[in-house]
Amino acid sequence: MNTSIRIVAPDIHAGDAVGNHCIHLAQDLNAAGLPTFLYAQRSTPLDAPILPLEALFEQAQTGDRLLVSYSIHDPYLEQLLAMPQRKACYFHGVTPPELLREHEPVTADLCARSALQFPLLARFDLLLFNSEYNRRDLSAYIDTSRGIVIPPISPSFKLFSWPEVHRVGVGDPVILVLGRVVPHKRIEQAIELTAMLHKRGCIARLEVVGPCSNDGYRAHLNQMIDALGLSAYVQMRGMVDEEALQDCYARASVLLSTSEHEGFCVPVLEAMHLGVPVVVRQGTAAVEVGGNAVLAFSTADEAAGQLHKVLNDQGVRDELVKLGRERASAMIRQASVDIWIPLLERL
Repeated sequence: MNTSIRIVAPDIHAGDAVGNHCIHLAQDLNAAGLPTFLYAQRSTPLDAPILPLEALFEQAQTGDRLLVSYSIHDPYLEQLLAMPQRKACYFHGVTPPELLREHEPVTADLCARSALQFPLLARFDLLLFNSEYNRRDLSAYIDTSRGIVIPPISPSFKLFSWPEVHRVGVGDPVILVLGRVVPHKRIEQAIELTAMLHKRGCIARLEVVGPCSNDGYRAHLNQMIDALGLSAYVQMRGMVDEEALQDCYARASVLLSTSEHEGFCVPVLEAMHLGVPVVVRQGTAAVEVGGNAVLAFSTADEAAGQLHKVLNDQGVRDELVKLGRERASAMIRQASVDIWIPLLERL
């Protein structure tokens, strides 16, 4: 294939799910001999260069292929669509604005404006989705039947080379919540569930790992922790390095996702790969990722019951771990560069 791939996104940041996908996909394609370049309006400095988006319009050649990563309103979308190159859109999904309005009104407005752009996505030559969940979401606006689902991960993610974790069997059980600390993740419900378990005689600890840039939401969570008397049992870890993350997974008795919106949920896949049981909220793509290898809930009582079952029934734990490893292995293969290259060649 005598061409270059140019991956474009408004934001490419290491540690963010969208950014990680763009970065690793570019690395995988380059390693396979397909020249690939990254462009963003905003980016985190990395060893691999991420070029300013304006440079794309000067550097792209007619025979190149564009891969636009879409997860929020993109002010450059129409300009990108007007370019002569063949184009694919990788749709990560957009958080419903009503889930963000109270604590993050600016982001909520951008998400609301995204819906106005959705009909434009029909103009791409190829549509790719990170989940069937997001394909169904977009089908309310355009025909998505020709789209293809590829998980937003790479077999080259370093975590997938980690050895299977073994929970440290000392002290109280640990519930791990992993990801950005933002309102739609419903961290407050994870805190409430910890209190509910205590009332059932299951003294668990909650570890929340991930960045929080919203001071108002962080203060709201801290007030809840204090009001429920859980200061000694809830730890807000913030962003951690790789070694600390390994330690978090090794200590975890269960991974919990209380999020009200997930377009994929990479932590669910990571936990299954590492042998950590998973409990997730119904109605999001986290259920799609986990399939029969996770326990799901709709209400707080159901969530507390599922957590209690995982934390107290070794047979349930062993079955979830077995199914989770099998499912994770299959899903990681589905994101191989060997899947990507034929698609880009046919574009």
